[in-house]
Parts: sequence; C-alpha cells; structure tokens
Amino acid sequence: MPIECITMDPGNLNGQPCIRSLPIKFWIVYRDLAFYGMTEADVLKNYPELAPDDLVAVREYAVHLIKTRTHDEVTGRTILPKDRLVHGEYYKGRCRHATIARWNEQEQQFYHWREKMGLIYIDTIKYPTDELEPWWDVFDVVEELPNPKVEIPFDGDPIFDGNPDDLDEFKEEMWKRS
Repeated sequence: MPIECITMDPGNLNGQPCIRSLPIKFWIVYRDLAFYGMTEADVLKNYPELAPDDLVAVREYAVHLIKTRTHDEVTGRTILPKDRLVHGEYYKGRCRHATIARWNEQEQQFYHWREKMGLIYIDTIKYPTDELEPWWDVFDVVEELPNPKVEIPFDGDPIFDGNPDDLDEFKEEMWKRS
C-alpha cells in the first residue's frame, strides 16, 4: 500500500495524520514500532483494522517527513540546507545536548561539546534529514555562528578548557517555542 494511505482529514482526529482515514493516529503506530519495539504482529493484534501494508506505509511516511523537514519544530526557524554548510564552520541550532556545533563535511556530521554527569567531552551528531528516525539526536542548524566562544576540535581526545556556561549560551533561544 503506498504512502498515500496516510491521510489527514480535519474531521478525523483533528486533522492529524492517520491510517486510511481510520481513527488510528500515524504517530501512535509509528511510536509502537520505533520506540516501544513492538513487532508488526503485536501492532496488528492491537489494531485489527490495519493490514501489514499499512505498517509499510507508516514507515515510508516517517522517512518522508524526515527527508522533507525544512523547519525546526520547536523554534519554527528554517533549517539551513545541507549544501549551504561549510566545512569547519560553527553553527547555532538545536539538539538534545547542544546549541553550538561545528560542521565536518568529510564525515557529514557535526561535532559539539557535550556535558553529562559533570564531564564535558566531544560528541558527534547528524544533519536533521540524514537520520531514519526523526527523534534520534540530530542538529537542527538554523544559522552560522561567526564568533563562537568555544572551540570545537575534530580530532584527538580534547579536554574542554573553556567556560562551561558558554556551552549553554543559546539554550533559552533555541528551546523557546515559536
């Protein structure tokens, strides 16, 4: 069954994506498959109105949503297209662990400082349309950052020697709902 079986009708579930106009939300089924690790058989047992092809359509629709993202869902700001990113440049954006990251074109990923349990270390993160799961950690890059307060190296096992408060410089801005 093609991706077109995911429908949005204002009179059904307030226009939320659903499956074949049934009162079954796309996101609920996708969540069951992707996050709760339910098997297809379990999902079909929970939703006897669905067919195996519906689950294929759910996965295809999720990939479609990811690949066509143009705006950050929290701030509403436009995500910079990948072809506008410059190797070695710093960017402001949003992911679960950072609002400042540096683009590595050769590796097709961002580097950022991550703080966890009192430790600060380098971590990597993908461009928002490169992941197959929209809720895994991706960096929604919204603008170039010409004068970052922190340096983000690409190699080695660096030790953070900056001001930890600088890592959260844009946290409020990038997590403020539009």
